[in-house]
Amino acid sequence: RNPTQSSGINAEYGEEEEEEKELMSDEEGDLHDEEGNVIPRPANTLPNRFHKMPNLVELHLGYYGKGNPLKTLPNSVYSLQHLKKLDASSCRLTEIPPEISKLTSLEELWLSGNFLSSLPKSIGDLKKLKSLWVNYNQLNGIPATLEFCESLEGIYAHGNQIEFLSTALCRIPKLKHLGVGRNRIKFLPKNMGELENLEEAWLNDNHIREVPHSLFELQSLKTLWMSNNQLTSLDKRVGKLSELSELSLSNNRLTTLPSSLANCTQLRVLQLDDNKLVALPKSLNNLAHLEELWLNGNAVKEIPEGLYMISNMRKPA
Repeated sequence: RNPTQSSGINAEYGEEEEEEKELMSDEEGDLHDEEGNVIPRPANTLPNRFHKMPNLVELHLGYYGKGNPLKTLPNSVYSLQHLKKLDASSCRLTEIPPEISKLTSLEELWLSGNFLSSLPKSIGDLKKLKSLWVNYNQLNGIPATLEFCESLEGIYAHGNQIEFLSTALCRIPKLKHLGVGRNRIKFLPKNMGELENLEEAWLNDNHIREVPHSLFELQSLKTLWMSNNQLTSLDKRVGKLSELSELSLSNNRLTTLPSSLANCTQLRVLQLDDNKLVALPKSLNNLAHLEELWLNGNAVKEIPEGLYMISNMRKPA
């Protein structure tokens, strides 16, 4: 019995409380008075009745910035065997129970903007999961068991408290999008080269000092964001990223660039602002597809003349 709820209900119905009444809860979580009448539930709870909707395919309980203050999800949610998308963003959730693994048809899981400090290991049992959104929580890590999510294509975990990435994550076979910007990562896994299908890596706003050599083996990589880190040099192996179209190295500590950067012939966007560069390799003239070049906040005194001849350039320094 909850005396706080009892007095609240009496106040709502304008009754004088002459004697305390027992409140009863049924199997679906509804509160009843002693006469069997359903008592209106608080706004921050949901009825435990989702098992009555077994064919539900999508469940939207919130979206980033505007959710319901639920704090926890009804247990019956985890009985939805056909559910493909669950959006519980900004619902003030503090934990996700191991029962999440019962959602065997789940393809999209949106949990951004909550207060999660961890994810259950059982999340690795979601074999059909394609995208995981956990931006802006309080996560200190990403479960290594995600390597068993054989359909997973995207992990979005920006704005957490993650300090390292497990080598197991680099064995996710279909991973294309990795977003872990605005965390506390100092080192990247040495086996990042195993992510042979990776197309986009957002590693910005961390404490990374060096890039593992294996990353430059990622032949499918198109977007690499490493701005706001602590890089002091760029390895010449960067030229092996033949499909790279966007490279952001803003606000690091770079003093020079390797001439091999010109081998990234598909580059459209090159952000080098707020470093310590004093010169640019003349080989950059070969970047025929370059559209944006950011150089502000450096000490570059001369720009290779050929850069002015690139016809696609939209944002010269």
